[in-house]
Parts: sequence; structure tokens; C-alpha cells
Amino acid sequence: MTDQTTNDAANPAGQIGPSQTLDSMPTFRPQKQKSLPRRIFFSVLKVVAILGITFHAYALAGKFIGPPGTILMVQRAMAGEDVRRDWVSLDEMSPHLVRAVIAGEDAKFCEHPGIDFEAVRKAAEHNKKSKKRRGGSTVTQQTAKNVFFWNGGGMVRKAGEAWMALFIDKVWGKRRVMEVYLNVAEWGDGLFGAEAAAQARFGKSAKDLTRLEAARLAAVLPSPNKWSADKPGPYVRKRTGTLQARMNVVESEGYAACVLKDEAKPVRRKPVKGEPDVAAPEPVMPELPDAPEGDLIAEGEDIDAAEAAVAGATEGDATVSADPLDTLLDEVIVDPAPTEEVPAIEPLIEPAPPEESATPPPTTP
Repeated sequence: MTDQTTNDAANPAGQIGPSQTLDSMPTFRPQKQKSLPRRIFFSVLKVVAILGITFHAYALAGKFIGPPGTILMVQRAMAGEDVRRDWVSLDEMSPHLVRAVIAGEDAKFCEHPGIDFEAVRKAAEHNKKSKKRRGGSTVTQQTAKNVFFWNGGGMVRKAGEAWMALFIDKVWGKRRVMEVYLNVAEWGDGLFGAEAAAQARFGKSAKDLTRLEAARLAAVLPSPNKWSADKPGPYVRKRTGTLQARMNVVESEGYAACVLKDEAKPVRRKPVKGEPDVAAPEPVMPELPDAPEGDLIAEGEDIDAAEAAVAGATEGDATVSADPLDTLLDEVIVDPAPTEEVPAIEPLIEPAPPEESATPPPTTP
């Protein structure tokens, strides 16, 4: 039997023996409790870290897989709306719709990194001077809000939206951002995505949308539950006409080149050595008309008499926008530039002389 065993047997209660000292005994110190504010801080930090990892993992998956839904879709369904969405690839959408969305929502979509800082600055300056507020959010920011967040939420949501916009712009790329946007954007009456909107409003696939129909859909994006794409009032028609003019600039200047494969920016002539370096003038984008006071245009409330006749003749027909009268109104209802009085134009064809009578005039005796 060893000495240690002998000591243990002699001292079963663990008392200090003659060969032990207080210094050789292990010391047990009670753990110091963390203060409540510190515990709350670290708990919040853990939650934020978990949410951040989840958001970014979900965003990475979104590069390859379409989002199954959005918070706004859930909100609309809980409110009793019949939510409809049919996911289609960008190749199955009309290029007119891409140009219309860029023309109306984000003219510099292909140039900014997800946030148009110049547009934000201009919007802030405008809102200081005018009661009519103007937003500066890009298509990328709207996509981030729709996919990851919700309407409202103040600065917390805005900050998260801004970061996710920068993230998906870098990770997804422009083409994927536009594809997701056009599949989750709201078009009123529970319609989400271009395919569901095209089928419900015009009775056709998003791939077959005409230039006018695409401009109509883009025109109502700011207030899809108040404005009507298939039965537009004067403001929507006016906005549609302006959008079509802006679409011309988008196409001619290649503003959608990062999305549409067959579109490219025009080649600018390089300055010749010895000649003055004169920069080409920037293309002029017509200004979109301001929304009516209060932004309150209910569907069908502002249809004038001529349009009401068309709507009445085709009640329930989703293809009312194909009527020639509607098309003409959409194309000409744009704010005209102030011009001087134009003199009357002389007719190009001289009027024919009056035909001579076959009966000779009576002769006087």
C-alpha cells in the first residue's frame, strides 16, 4: 500500500493532514456575474450576427434560385387577396418591359453600384424645397426591399436595404437583379411579377408585351394599387407617353446594355490629336410628370368620357389598351415644350380649277 493510499484511508473526510498545507490546496473562486447591460449587448450582437449570416446565405442562394415569396406577398395574402405569381426567366420577358422599367425607375441602372448616390443627393435637395417628396431608390434597392425586407421600418430597414442592394449588385450582377425584380414587383390586385401582370391586364405572356403595354405596366409601378394599367386615366396615359419617349433614349444610348444581350452602347468618336476635346452632349431624358396632389388616383375614377366609352364597350376585356384611341392618347399626351406660334402652312397641292360647264353660256343678241 502506498503512502498516498495510507493517508487517504487515515483521512477519509478530506481533512488537512500533517503533510498538507493550505498553500497546496486548490482554491475555488466564485465566477463573477456579467452585468445585465453587458449580457443584453452580447445577446443582441449574437442575434444580429445570426441574422446577418442568414441574410447573406439567402442572398447567395438567390443568385441561382428564385425567391419562394416575399413578406409583402404574405401580407397581401393575410389581407384576403388572391396572390398570383408565375416565375419566368428574363429571356421570357419582352425587352420593351426592361427598357420601360429602366426609363421609369432607374435610368442609371447599368452604371451605379446598387445605389445612385447622385439621385439620392438630388432627391434630398428637392424634398427640402418642395412639399412633393421625390425618392431616389434604384431598381436594385427596390429588389432588396422586396426580397429581404418589408414596407416601412424607418432607418433600420433603409440601412439594411442599402447594404443588401450593394451586396446583390456585386454578387448577383445586373441581369439577375433585373430578373428577380420583374418577378417580385407588385402590380396590384394581388399580382406579383411581370408574367402574372401581363396575363391579367392584357391577356398575354410577358414575352409578347408590346411597347405600349410595357410602358403602361411600368407607368403604374409607383402606385400599382391606385393606378390602372389596362384602364388608365389621364395621368397614367400622360406618364405612359413620357415613358415611351424615355424608352427611345434608353434604347439609342444603350442604357439597358447590361441586361439585354443584343443591346450595346453607341461608340463615341475619340477626339483627334490637335482638335479641341469637345464632349458629346448628354442625351436628354424627358421629365416624368408629377403625380397628382396626394397621389390619390383610384382605379377607374379618372377615366374621361372618351376612354369611358372604350372601357364600356369592352367591359371585362383585359385587352382594352389595344384600342386605337387609347394608343393615340398615350402617344400624344406628353407635356409639349413651349414653342412660338407656328404660322399656318400653305397646302402643298394647288386646288384644282373649277371645271367648265359642258353647256356653253347663252350669247347675247
